[in-house]
Amino acid sequence: MRPALIVIDMLNDFVKGALASPTAKEIVPNIKRLITKARSLKIPVVYLCDAHYPGIDWELKVWGPHALAGTKGAEVIEELKPGQGDFVVRKRRYSGFFQTDLGILLRELGADTLILTGIDTSICVSLTAADAFYRGYALIVPRDAVATIDPIDNERALSYLKKVYGAEITTTEELISRLDQTK
Repeated sequence: MRPALIVIDMLNDFVKGALASPTAKEIVPNIKRLITKARSLKIPVVYLCDAHYPGIDWELKVWGPHALAGTKGAEVIEELKPGQGDFVVRKRRYSGFFQTDLGILLRELGADTLILTGIDTSICVSLTAADAFYRGYALIVPRDAVATIDPIDNERALSYLKKVYGAEITTTEELISRLDQTK
C-alpha cells in the first residue's frame, strides 16, 4: 500500500462560514491526527480546495457564493493549514479530479491508495471517490474524519462508498494503528 492522505474542502466557508456543516468541527481533531501521522511516515498530504470564480461557476448556482477564489472562505481552516511539503489542489467542481492536476500529482507521488477525509461525504468526498475508483485507486475512509451537512446523509454516503466503490470504512484510531504497523 502506497497511500496519500486527501483532505477535502476543510475550508473556512465549510467549517465556520457560508456553508458550515454542523458536524464539520467534530472531525477536525481526527483529521489533524491523520495529517500528523501521515507527515511523520512521509505519506503525502494533499489538500483539495474549492476555489470558485464569482458569478460564473456552476456550483454557485446551486449553493450560492462560497469558497470564492482568493477569499478567506476558500482558505483551509487554521487548525489544518498545509505545511511544507504538502500539496494543495484547487478545484471548481465537486470531484477533486475534474479538470485539476490531481491525477498526475498522485501518479508522480506513486500513490495507489487514497485516504479520504473532509467534507461533504455525500458530495465532494463521494464524487472524488468515484473518480478515484475509475482510475484504479483503493479507497480508505475513516468514518470519524468525514462529515456532511445532514448527519443522516453521512451514514448513507459511507454505505454507498463501501458498496459501490469498495471503500474500506474504518476509524481514525484503527487507521493510525494500521499505519504504525506498516513502518
